[in-house]
Amino acid sequence: MATVTKRGNSYRIKVSCGYDAHGKQIVQCMTWKPTPGMSARQIEKELQRQTVFFEEECMQGNVVATIKFEDFAHRWFKEYAEMSGEPHL
Repeated sequence: MATVTKRGNSYRIKVSCGYDAHGKQIVQCMTWKPTPGMSARQIEKELQRQTVFFEEECMQGNVVATIKFEDFAHRWFKEYAEMSGEPHL
């Protein structure tokens, strides 16, 4: 479920992507800024469209999450290095 917050002349869209192994909620955010000259109705309609699009991208895993290098390195060795079967340096 997405949450939209108006911030000045832009909007912040937040989507919950579940919880990690430690029970901490994973939240993805994006900012959408309407183009100048859009009417209130156009802004509302495009904001709805952007919200649905961002929510779908998050649920498919296409949005890159912020990750610490240590976690990235462990994941890389587990998912790529061990599967490739090439010798490690």
